Amino acid sequence: MMPRRSTLALGVSLLNAALIPFMLLAAMGFLLSVSAHILSLLGIQIPGGNAVMGLHIGILAVWLPAVLVSRPVAKFGNRWGSLKILLGGCPRWMIYGVMALFIYAIVNFLVFMGNAPNQSHLDAGWPPSVVRGFSGHWMLFYAAAFSILYSRIHAPQLFAPRKCPAGHTSSPSARFCPECGFAFQERPRNT
Repeated sequence: MMPRRSTLALGVSLLNAALIPFMLLAAMGFLLSVSAHILSLLGIQIPGGNAVMGLHIGILAVWLPAVLVSRPVAKFGNRWGSLKILLGGCPRWMIYGVMALFIYAIVNFLVFMGNAPNQSHLDAGWPPSVVRGFSGHWMLFYAAAFSILYSRIHAPQLFAPRKCPAGHTSSPSARFCPECGFAFQERPRNT
């Protein structure tokens, strides 16, 4: 029988191996959405016509594993603490990039809403202005999924709930046990 520690390490290794293809798919989706966004900013019709809207479906493919690995962190309800954990295994530049994309997606969407074409223009396919409106969000969602999966692969210890010596379960971001006040040691993070 395998010792508990090696069984746990094997489980983490298998999960990481299963997440890598989704992380690569998120990277590919991000690059495609950046390309679509640049072309739409230049006013160029996207090659392939309506196929570009397949990037919507790709988001579902990468968000499902991102949400599943986030569940143990998110179930404790502390959103700021959850975000720090979910991106805690990422380099700082990646965290700042996701935050910048979040702000950009909001601004881009507001600009899109102010300039959105009426419905009659959509009969000939997706005009660049509409692709621009969607691609701002595609970039954010693909980058966020990539970052969450990257963090989970490179710092899986950040995603595990904490247990105090009394056996109480706490959020992975908790500094103290909410039931007995036990002070947890700080977990190492990637920088």
